[in-house]
Amino acid sequence: MPEKQLVKVIRASKVARSHDRDIEGLKVHQNIDNLGQHDAHNRYAQMLSNSATAAICAGSDNLIISWNAAAEELFGYEAEQAVGKPLSIIIPERHRAAHNAGLARAVKAGRARLARQAVEILALHADGHEVPIDLSLSMWFEAGKPMFGALIRDVTDRSRARRRLEHLAHCDMLTSLPNRNALQARLTDAIGTSPCALMMLDLDGFKHVNDSLGHAIGDELLAAVATRLCNALGDGGFVARLGGDEFAILITDCADPILLDRIAARIFASFQTSFELAGQSVFVETSIGIAMTPNDAVSAGQLLSSADLALYNAKGEGGGTRTFFARAMQTRSEQRVRLGVELRAALARHEFELWYQPQVSLADGHLVGVEALLRWRHPVHGLLQPHAFIDVLEKNTVAESVGDWIIDSACSTAAEWKRRGLGNVRMGVNLFPAQLRSDRLFETVTSALTRHDLQAHQLELEITETTVLRHSTQSTKALRKLKARGVGVAFDDFGTGFASLSLLQKYPLTRLKIDRSFVAQIDRKAGDAAIVGAVVAMARSLGLTVIAEGVESGGQEDVLISLGCDEAQGYRYGRPMTAEALAGRYLRPVEQAADRGAHCDQDSLITTRR
Repeated sequence: MPEKQLVKVIRASKVARSHDRDIEGLKVHQNIDNLGQHDAHNRYAQMLSNSATAAICAGSDNLIISWNAAAEELFGYEAEQAVGKPLSIIIPERHRAAHNAGLARAVKAGRARLARQAVEILALHADGHEVPIDLSLSMWFEAGKPMFGALIRDVTDRSRARRRLEHLAHCDMLTSLPNRNALQARLTDAIGTSPCALMMLDLDGFKHVNDSLGHAIGDELLAAVATRLCNALGDGGFVARLGGDEFAILITDCADPILLDRIAARIFASFQTSFELAGQSVFVETSIGIAMTPNDAVSAGQLLSSADLALYNAKGEGGGTRTFFARAMQTRSEQRVRLGVELRAALARHEFELWYQPQVSLADGHLVGVEALLRWRHPVHGLLQPHAFIDVLEKNTVAESVGDWIIDSACSTAAEWKRRGLGNVRMGVNLFPAQLRSDRLFETVTSALTRHDLQAHQLELEITETTVLRHSTQSTKALRKLKARGVGVAFDDFGTGFASLSLLQKYPLTRLKIDRSFVAQIDRKAGDAAIVGAVVAMARSLGLTVIAEGVESGGQEDVLISLGCDEAQGYRYGRPMTAEALAGRYLRPVEQAADRGAHCDQDSLITTRR
């Protein structure tokens, strides 16, 4: 039934009940034209009296004419209390002037702007509280006078659900802090009205907590960090969680770097006390990047980007510090972006090369292996060492493809050396983090071995402590399967990261590589010698061999031999060189011996010590 018909019938039924008026003037269109007026009145009056939708009619004088049972329940007024009263009894006082003006315009214009539309507004209950309602308004004329009717529903549940959704959209459920959306909105409001500062924070060592204690404890830590940040700030800032272990603090009406430095100091001090989680004392630190308006940014997006760059630099300095944004950071960031584009092109243009550094047995000086090292022959800058591009490459999407190319090229070289008589030289290959995140590492390695007819034990994959901390389950499974095939797994730069000794048993390792920092003064510092000796003893008990990096002198070599170290690598035995140069260096004695008819064990070639 059309809405206009309904409200007409509502009015007629109420008028008949309350005032015993004649309903002759109420015309109900075609579907009831053939019914008697009395029957129609009774039918629709009964329908509306039982309806869950509140129905109200009023005249042009703003006085209520009819009021059904649902309206009684919704607004708390009996029909006898409401009929004859102004509609203002259900309109909040602050909206009454607007209502009266709208009614006057509708009467004058002969049409209601909101007619045939559903609008959501607040209405006033008899006891004084406000109710969110959905109102559909109709207007018609009787005897030339405008009449108004409304069908009304209580939408409290809908409003509550909407508020809940708005809360979820702007609140981090783990910490109950505002989230990134809320921060973005607050930044937009703050920028332009007064100077403000944004501090972005990232926890140092959070990944290790997650991996060693579990994600549930990691979540507890994040909630505890949120509480400490709020306590450290007091009422002086807006704290939000951006996601993961990243937080942000907005300080409004602030252009004082000294004040910001003091706030950062308070935050650092709050992290000096351990977090008590699951019966354990957990320590984490934080890094902070700071940017300010208007010097560093003029928009919310720019401020976020500038603070993020400052945070990146703070992490690059080792963490546990705060860094203010500087324009040079933006320049370096742009350079990194350009470098990333060039790196992708470099792979396609075959500009990458592998150079190889010898690894020898300390017992007799035999060449036992090499480490494959990446170089980039840049078309403009010439041959680039890894320090010029490796950090950018590791974070670039092309890293996994470059890593796959390294594995294939290294296996190809090892196979070629073997065909030329160099023997079963072990080939060490460094893995990128992206390769450990991938689910195709096992297939990539086994396919390369098969393609080049190389024995598994001739390939050794090198991983660092930092890489181990970032990846666990998936990478462990792949490495374990490869080790079972005979592929070696070396722990590179051992002793410089944050890995616990338990990882030596968790990971399927075959070799430890002692970092060069422990070797540099091993013949002059008893402490370094003691550390290396302890590592060698521990490795031996775990069935692992040990190779020392960075060996440059005979004195270092002598100490390593006395400590029982198995192998060594460094300038004493050779700098990184091309595949052809290495083959020429180690094949020459073989060829000369063959010419003299002498016997030479091609699997254990001897290099001359210098």
